[in-house]
Amino acid sequence: MHMTARAVTAISAAALLLTATASPALAAPPSIEKIPIEDTFADDFLTAECGVDVTTTLSGFRIERGWLDGGGNVLSLATISVTGVASSEFGSFRFKDVGADQLKVAPDGTVTLSIIGQVPFGFTGILVLDADTGEVIKEPHFTGERQLARACEVLTGA
Repeated sequence: MHMTARAVTAISAAALLLTATASPALAAPPSIEKIPIEDTFADDFLTAECGVDVTTTLSGFRIERGWLDGGGNVLSLATISVTGVASSEFGSFRFKDVGADQLKVAPDGTVTLSIIGQVPFGFTGILVLDADTGEVIKEPHFTGERQLARACEVLTGA
């Protein structure tokens, strides 16, 4: 299984938290950042999958929070709410990327990533990974093939 963009973003956030955090005794209030997401791009993924030129527009936000808990664990929680509209000359397909990405870095260095929600063309539910090894600890419901088939029907006018 390949890692989603959300997983890569969450792991990158953990690396920043690890370098920016001193010790539990010096723990500060959580850092909170709201990141707007507005983008339109030639969608290479859907173009390749559906066989027609597809342009996708994304609109929404991601809120990232990071802190140290009382046990010295680095924690990161990102919530995302993004609406996408993929368009071709034959039609448009609307989809949502919603949920939360929770990253925990234990004092022993173990990194666990939980991706919760709905990931477009991927899954619905909870994906838990050992971020160091990539080992899947808990699998979600993979719904991407069904959603992709429906998107291609709309985008090709079939």
